[in-house]
Amino acid sequence: MSLFYKHEWDEENKQLTLYINPSEAFYEFAVELAQPKNGSEKKGSLLVLARQYSKQFLPPQTKVNGYRVKFQNFLVAVMKEKQNEAIRKSDTPDYGYYKVMPDDTLKDICQQLQTKEALVRQENEMQSDTLFVGMELKVPVYRHTVVASDSLHKIAERFDTSKAAIRSMNKLQTDCLCPGMELKIPRRE
Repeated sequence: MSLFYKHEWDEENKQLTLYINPSEAFYEFAVELAQPKNGSEKKGSLLVLARQYSKQFLPPQTKVNGYRVKFQNFLVAVMKEKQNEAIRKSDTPDYGYYKVMPDDTLKDICQQLQTKEALVRQENEMQSDTLFVGMELKVPVYRHTVVASDSLHKIAERFDTSKAAIRSMNKLQTDCLCPGMELKIPRRE
């Protein structure tokens, strides 16, 4: 069986949306491809599979500008054809903000959000760890739209973070989520 079981073609944008075959139980595989530890290797393999699918199912000479890969309602990756490279959606800079409170230190904030100090320093162009009360720190995040089957626990596992980090980044008082809610998930790298 193929990794993909169906597709949708967007003629206006020349974009192919591919759906991962749920009967093959590729959910973990898809998440791993969307968040690779060795990015270029896994990202490239997903792009290769998408290209193979398009050659097999689209008319010859069809120009594809990009691929969207989905598993059920989850957008796993967005890849654009650009000199044989793929650009994942999560590579696009996206930020959340953390407002510094009294007695906060950069180390404590990064531990709470489960992100790296160097990453926060870099994104905020900080020369030192000096923080001021009320200062808003830019924190790189992934975005996730909640679906009916989601729980904070499942989302935290999927993004390799903690429920507390997600609650803190989104100012949530409880673990209750509503479908359609957009969450900011602190990036680790």
